Amino acid sequence: MQRRSVLAGAVGSAAVAAWGGGIAAAVETAGADTRRLLGPDGRPDWGAVRAQFRLDPGLVHLATFYLASQPRVVRAAVDHLARQLDADPMLVPTRLSLPDGPTGWDRVRESLAAYLGGEADHVALTASTTIGLGIVYNGVRTRPGQEFLLSEDDHPVHQAAARLAADKHGARVRLVHSWFADSAEATAEEVVSAVRSRLRPTTRVLGITWVQSRTGVRMPVEAIAEVVREANRGRTEADRCLLVVDGVHGLAAVDADGARLGADVLVAGTHKWLFGPRGTGLLWVAPGALEQLRPTFASFIAGEGAAPLSPGGFLAFEHAFALPVSVAFHQTLGRSRVAGRIAELSTRAKQELADIPGVRVHTPAAAGMSAGITCFSVRDLPGADVVTLAAEREVRLSSLYHDSLGYARIGTGVMNSARDVDAALRVVRDIAGRPAR
Repeated sequence: MQRRSVLAGAVGSAAVAAWGGGIAAAVETAGADTRRLLGPDGRPDWGAVRAQFRLDPGLVHLATFYLASQPRVVRAAVDHLARQLDADPMLVPTRLSLPDGPTGWDRVRESLAAYLGGEADHVALTASTTIGLGIVYNGVRTRPGQEFLLSEDDHPVHQAAARLAADKHGARVRLVHSWFADSAEATAEEVVSAVRSRLRPTTRVLGITWVQSRTGVRMPVEAIAEVVREANRGRTEADRCLLVVDGVHGLAAVDADGARLGADVLVAGTHKWLFGPRGTGLLWVAPGALEQLRPTFASFIAGEGAAPLSPGGFLAFEHAFALPVSVAFHQTLGRSRVAGRIAELSTRAKQELADIPGVRVHTPAAAGMSAGITCFSVRDLPGADVVTLAAEREVRLSSLYHDSLGYARIGTGVMNSARDVDAALRVVRDIAGRPAR
């Protein structure tokens, strides 16, 4: 999708004006602001990018990957679609329009496929990563005695999706403790060796996480995919191991085509790093894996390929059909520049955290083994306590509330600056310097 297709077309549209001066003005302003995101040299103006977000300026926001704030241009698109629905609900699902033209399931799938580097027929739409994982594991054709292989570092909802499906279909879940001995020192070679040694002839699904929310480790998906391909040589389709990737913290944070990682299935919410409207997500299914997945729900999306995997039902259509604007926002900035900015800030955080007495960084320093999440611990404090103490100083960090490891996390996005990271580091330094209780 060209930059002009959604963003530049947001100005002066007769379709926008038809819905009233207020919404027309909002979309026009959003479009003008978006065109100013790039400086004279064609590179992003990160200050202008930050201005797109309606974040409280009194807080330091380093947890926006949890549930992302939306750029102004995305909010305007959602409002634009909502105005149409409120005026004539029967426009759903075929006659809703963005300022530059019609939108709907086909356009959403095409825009996401272009971002993933794949084909629209291989994209299904969901409301979240959790729902997507449930669709995949419940849909995999299995036989009694086959297994789903995951690690304890995968998110609990990933593990739960596998367990719920295994209980229904006579399979079982095997959890390894981890794919590495120490997350901070994890290497691609170590991970690949661990995966190779643990695959069995009965492994029907290998579930991994592109960027782990628990440790910040970025798994070497392409290399793991090669291991899975080796293991599948000589297997029948019914016995083939499928590589299922929870990609929610890699999508739009890592400069890579999700459809070209070598996975059989990539699952991701689009309301995090991609800044999509809330309640949106995707499945990408490799052509060779489509026959191995059965739909779980009746679908409202017509088409071949992965379309039938999309759950049907009425939903927030103004959110789902605004997704092309989120994709175009990222394409305007450039995926490599977005990933570079995220890496620049997370590297700053990792390096400075490592120099604070009493602080241990649990995310690899190597750029190829990490992305936008930096996990760390402060003395013997639970991560939740670090988050609470930082919040008292107006710094928003995060932790996994259900995680016994208890790491605190800094998440660096394109709305952040070096000043944000430095403010968080000052607070962490103060917390680490407090007398132990």
